[in-house]
Amino acid sequence: MNIIPTLCTNESANFAEFPFYKNGIPVNGALWGITLKKAGSMRFRWDETNSLRRNTLHKIAEGRKIAQVELIHSKTVLEAPADGFPAGTQCDGILCVNKNLMPVITVADCVPIYFFEQKSGAFGVLHSGWKGTGIIAEAAEMLQSLYSAKPENILIAIGPHIRECCYIVDEERALYFANNFSEGCISEYAAHDKDSSCLKWKNKGTKQFHLSLEKANLSIISKLNIPEGNITLLQDCTCCNEIYGSNRRQTSKGEVFTVQAAFVKSGTAEKNVSF
Repeated sequence: MNIIPTLCTNESANFAEFPFYKNGIPVNGALWGITLKKAGSMRFRWDETNSLRRNTLHKIAEGRKIAQVELIHSKTVLEAPADGFPAGTQCDGILCVNKNLMPVITVADCVPIYFFEQKSGAFGVLHSGWKGTGIIAEAAEMLQSLYSAKPENILIAIGPHIRECCYIVDEERALYFANNFSEGCISEYAAHDKDSSCLKWKNKGTKQFHLSLEKANLSIISKLNIPEGNITLLQDCTCCNEIYGSNRRQTSKGEVFTVQAAFVKSGTAEKNVSF
């Protein structure tokens, strides 16, 4: 796998973007990225106006039209129309081949998953919360049915999200993931592991567990026969690293959490950049 250990950025950066990698080599065709806490909240609702979001994404898009949807914590993926989605569209994943579009979803601890299919040029982004874990399989099926995609041509990047160090869940959720994805994605939480109010956020019951959403998604990807060399991991924890917005970290402090925009766009591979 291609590993980006942590995002090093200057304090004034509003977003960061990266190329996809294949066997350690950056690939031309698409770029993926995420806004940072410094940029402010990228919250999106069809019935709300967020001028900060509009201006920030306009800069990132560089003339492309924003393809945006309202999230519903599902496994639903939609192909973007040529002129973007009509008002009211709801789903958790966006797929397109139109280089004049920039698909965008929002996250605040959930997993942003990005993909690029080299032969057709199709690209997209997914919001994979715990309820939506498995959405990557839906996207892969669409790539195959719409573009005859083969696993060896699908590149995937898993972006920053709350990692197992900070994602502590109750036994019911832990068993759901162990039974449906992989036993390796959970481990029992011990009180001495870490003492933080954000870790115990809204958890109930006596037993608590570390949950790795990354490992759960990798278990799904392995069943899709996508080569490990096609997968890129940005191993930042949004709860630990304060350059990111985090529902758990910020809510535990009584703050309003910062929603981030995860985006993907056509582009040429360069070194990792932040602005």
